[in-house]
Amino acid sequence: MSARAGKSSIRAVTLFFVAVWAVFQFAFPYHLVMKERYDLFLAAGSWIAGYFQKPAPLSFLAGDWLTQFFLIPGVAALIIVAFLVILWDGFRHLFASFGARHPALGALLPVVAVAFIMLSPEVPLALLIGTCFAVWLAVAILRIPRKPLRYLALAALVVLLIPSARSLCTAARIQQPGLERENDYRIYFNACLDQWDKVEKMGARNPYESIVVSYYYNISLARKGQLPEGLLKAYQPTYHGLFIPVKPGVACFRLMASTDALYLAGDYAQAQHSAMLGMTFSPRQRSAAMIKALSDIAFANGDYDTARRYLKMLSLTALYKKWAREGLQLLDTEAGRLAIKNDCRDILVQHNDYRTSLANIAATSSDGKTATDYLLCLDLLDKDLLQFRQDYDHLYKGRYDMGAVPVLYQEALLMTFDADSSPADQLTAYGISRTTLDNCTEFLRGHEKRFPQSYWFYHKYAQPAQ
Repeated sequence: MSARAGKSSIRAVTLFFVAVWAVFQFAFPYHLVMKERYDLFLAAGSWIAGYFQKPAPLSFLAGDWLTQFFLIPGVAALIIVAFLVILWDGFRHLFASFGARHPALGALLPVVAVAFIMLSPEVPLALLIGTCFAVWLAVAILRIPRKPLRYLALAALVVLLIPSARSLCTAARIQQPGLERENDYRIYFNACLDQWDKVEKMGARNPYESIVVSYYYNISLARKGQLPEGLLKAYQPTYHGLFIPVKPGVACFRLMASTDALYLAGDYAQAQHSAMLGMTFSPRQRSAAMIKALSDIAFANGDYDTARRYLKMLSLTALYKKWAREGLQLLDTEAGRLAIKNDCRDILVQHNDYRTSLANIAATSSDGKTATDYLLCLDLLDKDLLQFRQDYDHLYKGRYDMGAVPVLYQEALLMTFDADSSPADQLTAYGISRTTLDNCTEFLRGHEKRFPQSYWFYHKYAQPAQ
């Protein structure tokens, strides 16, 4: 190959890897960061020793140790591209050994395939590292001068790598990357980092009309105590944006996310169940994120022994150890004086039976405002005005309506008034403002387009989400 052709190949390869890095860093960064959600690495001798009891120990050990740093912005793309370069160089040597005319360019073909696979969040970094190991071992074997010994070594390599390849491929679940899914992952991570202003802004836009984005938008409102105030200011897939149901076939990512609204509403039993399922159905049944969620739930339940066990595990990680050690210090100094959040009546509830659970929390908890708002909004998004009126009268009226009643509730209440009772008395009793009454009159006169964010508009035109 001429010197000019060689320089052209190097320029092409350089541009290729710059392009791959740009795609990873700017188009799909959260596809890569999600790998951290499905992983757990503890700096403990017994934990590390466990890697050597299964195939591909070095690949998984190195991959899991590096994956925990994916939470640091920009690190995931750099690490994966660095290993892709190493992989490309290995294939280049292999292709050159077989007399390929343009080994540098030819080596890009398998690298493209591996790069695409690595975009799947459930594909561990160990798969890429293991592939690099295998390719470079093959390169080393092909340099053995004696052919019989070389062929024997290659055969031995294949036999030895079969269990490792099987283990690595079993851990890899390939998904189709997409911008909508990237947006879901992005809002999820903003929520994990407590960047709730960003979550609310993303939810207000929601260009893909995603249920996950609506879900986290609603959580951002509920955290501020403004769920009814902002509910219809963004896309709502009817009641599906309030909770993520746990059912067969649901993605592991959604199982993990389903914990957040349940925890916020005070439904710690179902939140714990979701977190355990998220852990169970993660690619290798391990997740630092779910351990963190379970420790929060244990704190809220007053189960400090369980919380301590989870915190001790997280204290052996790289990026959660500071948070975990602060939690352990709090337990050591304040455990006897910590207020238990879960003071509602215990009842048996089937999973995904949000209405029964929320009604119980709203009625019996000392801090049931969030659960009450979730219940009332669930009634409204389900267009069940009769149930809404009953829940409002029993759980909201006289407790949370001392100030201004949210406009959403006022609009819905107007639709439930009794024709046999005095309209003026009902308006006064439920705190309906003159503005809301005038808007209702205008709406009924046919000026519907002036009130696209009203409950009347939603009730008339909203269709069930598919």
